[in-house]
Amino acid sequence: MAPSARTYRIGGMRRNRLKIAQVGRWIVACLIVGAVSWHFARLLRRPELWENPPSLRPEWLVGTAGGYVVAFGLWGAYWCRLLATMNQPVKPGAAVRAYFQSQLGKYVPGKALAIVLRVWLVHDSGVRPAVAAVTAVYETLTTMASGCLLAVILFPLAAEIPSQHRWMLLGLLPLATVPIFPAIFNRLARRAARPFLAPHSPPLPQFTLPDLLRGLAQTSIGWLFLGLSLRATLLGFGHDGVPWLTCVVYVAFAYVAGFLTLPLPGGLGVRDALLQQLLAASLSQSMDRPEGDALAAVVALSLRLWWTLTELTLAGMAFLSDRMIRQKVRL
Repeated sequence: MAPSARTYRIGGMRRNRLKIAQVGRWIVACLIVGAVSWHFARLLRRPELWENPPSLRPEWLVGTAGGYVVAFGLWGAYWCRLLATMNQPVKPGAAVRAYFQSQLGKYVPGKALAIVLRVWLVHDSGVRPAVAAVTAVYETLTTMASGCLLAVILFPLAAEIPSQHRWMLLGLLPLATVPIFPAIFNRLARRAARPFLAPHSPPLPQFTLPDLLRGLAQTSIGWLFLGLSLRATLLGFGHDGVPWLTCVVYVAFAYVAGFLTLPLPGGLGVRDALLQQLLAASLSQSMDRPEGDALAAVVALSLRLWWTLTELTLAGMAFLSDRMIRQKVRL
């Protein structure tokens, strides 16, 4: 067989495998989301919820959105810091706008589109695509690692967490933290990027221990604000029984677990179901278990809805801001 024909055949086989893997991810995602949707529908049909419906205090939704914005602002600022450390010529405003717009990409199974969007959005600023991609991946993994670490450190405060969830959280810890060690991440990044780099491309940036420590500190503060966001949602439904640091544990645990379930867009299903179970364990301390389960479902779904609306608003504002700036430059 001629070399060109063989190359074409191998390329076709790879494309077919990618298509099969993509279809498989969609099927797995649909099955999980369908199962979780059935779970939530069963909880929301409980008569206990509708006999004593929770009173909504909409003013607390401002706190829900505010905590989310501050958390993601801190995480985006860490990415900006990484780009500056790598001497990339991008203005902080442009990087932040790219960060918020790219968040919509995580709602595609596999979550890789978020990285692709971020690379594309800062390319016009002169940022090398390889550097943008590597720093975006490192920021994302560091954020997830800090959330998992914080949840492990604080979970003794959340006495209501069932034992199986405690073991699950400890099992997530190495998955979330080991890949971000600079010696490991730098080597993996070089191997992953090798097929996509030109022969004489500049070397990829090398992350250091100070980069990691600064990232863990900065992104951990973001998780504290995300816990405030959950706390505000609970107060919005008239419940004051879950302390702030316990909310941090719950939201970090559920978010990281959803992220590590790669086929699911935005952790849809896993994050919400796990958060509902954790909240139900706390709420059942002050109310009947069926009523606590139903209220936990309402809070988890409301949080997902409000975070998504906030994310769409931020992405829309960033897009419009980009358009206005580009029009001014043309004029």
